[in-house]
Amino acid sequence: MSEQIEQPEEQPEPTPTREDLVNFISEFMTTSMNVDQVYRSNLVETLVGRVFAEFGEDGLCDLMLKIDEQANWISDIVLDSPDLDDLMFKRHGTFDGELVKKARETEGMLELNRKIWRLRKKYARAIVDEIFEKENDPSPAPEPEPAPDPDGVY
Repeated sequence: MSEQIEQPEEQPEPTPTREDLVNFISEFMTTSMNVDQVYRSNLVETLVGRVFAEFGEDGLCDLMLKIDEQANWISDIVLDSPDLDDLMFKRHGTFDGELVKKARETEGMLELNRKIWRLRKKYARAIVDEIFEKENDPSPAPEPEPAPDPDGVY
């Protein structure tokens, strides 16, 4: 005697509700945005890698200048690898190939960024005031005094 195992009949899936469709579209759009972010990240990584491979650090400096120009930024290199490498060697007699990466995750770096953030406000005001005064001061700038003659000829 063979027993037949009854399989339940498959029920057709119910028609999605409006809420289901909204959730699906929302999830799809979120995923699409992530795709854009991944594409952008990969493109930037590829471009920077290519510039570095072809032109080295000089090429990256040119790239930074163009980024500043395009975005109307004024940026500067706060620390670079030689600064950290020299100090690590002088103070501890060792070299760490991942020193810059590790430095980005330190409390010291966080403190430096906070101080820079505060100082940029102060100096932005000073810079703007200096430019305004130079461009709007009706009196001519005083003539610099000539440097003294070290030989006493004049």
